[in-house]
Amino acid sequence: MKELETLALEATKNILEKNLQIYNPDLIGKKVVLVYDTDSVLSRLISAWYIENLKAYPNTEIILYSSINSADLREKLISLEEWRTVVMVESTNFRLEEFRIRINLQKRKIAQIEHNHLVYIKEHETQTYLEAISYQTPYFQKVSDFLKEKVESGNTMKIIAPDWTTMTLEWGFENMKQNTWNFPLHNRYGTLPMWENFSEVKDFSKVNWELYIRAYPLEDLQVRICETPFKVSIKESMITYDKDQVPAEFYALMNKIVASEWEIMIRELGFWLNRAIDFTRTLSDVNPFERLSGFHLSLGKKHNIYRKKLATNIVQRYHIDVFPLVSEIYIDDELVFDSENHYAVK
Repeated sequence: MKELETLALEATKNILEKNLQIYNPDLIGKKVVLVYDTDSVLSRLISAWYIENLKAYPNTEIILYSSINSADLREKLISLEEWRTVVMVESTNFRLEEFRIRINLQKRKIAQIEHNHLVYIKEHETQTYLEAISYQTPYFQKVSDFLKEKVESGNTMKIIAPDWTTMTLEWGFENMKQNTWNFPLHNRYGTLPMWENFSEVKDFSKVNWELYIRAYPLEDLQVRICETPFKVSIKESMITYDKDQVPAEFYALMNKIVASEWEIMIRELGFWLNRAIDFTRTLSDVNPFERLSGFHLSLGKKHNIYRKKLATNIVQRYHIDVFPLVSEIYIDDELVFDSENHYAVK
């Protein structure tokens, strides 16, 4: 069996059995629905192995997306009984309603996970993607709990760049949110690959730094990896830069933010956990790429979790993740991350 097929077989088997827990005594026999397309190399590979792994499951329905009307598919899914499971393998996004079908299913206690934008993953990135969705939940849970404890009890964070430029964040951090894909049975949903922790500073005026951006998304959500990172400055959580020293695509992206929000603010402090992804083992679509093991910041005033920290009359439209060069991260002078060894979990 080819290496990629082995990875796909093991990854999909573990997603079904260890993450989604379809053989849990409380779930066994409850319907599992797989909806897939064949419009990309990766969607064909992943769906084939989901189908193989579901052959032994006692109650499975497999639906080729092109074989059914979208409205009929939507009704079929939302009419499922509670605790059923839906897996979607999408080259782009299945258009079943104005908003993502996942939210509608979640309200009905129907599990739903999706692999989307697979057509944007280049063929040479297939192995990276499959490794990124492989079962690592015990590691993710351990690192996630470690980060949450350190961040929520910490008062300062030092983020050190390769040139020894240092950003020191002070006065504490918001409660850290976790996504380890260690699902409780009542809350099985998400987009793969996942695994993340994030927080933000309590006092925006305390964020002052110069940093070098290594990667950022284009307007089509494709990732631009910069061979030569470029510098931006942060003063009281607001971004400034020399427009002649940044890429034209980045400048255009920043102008979109300014057009709505008048300025460019940083908010989220993101800690992604996935060791399969880095600046050399990339994924072209920003949604899975942002799970790389390391650190990122969000640009723009939008943050649904911490939204109330800004007045309701302030426009909060954009949340765009960018990826700075980071060598080390310390919380209260304790090393929690370095770029070679990842997270300092014992």
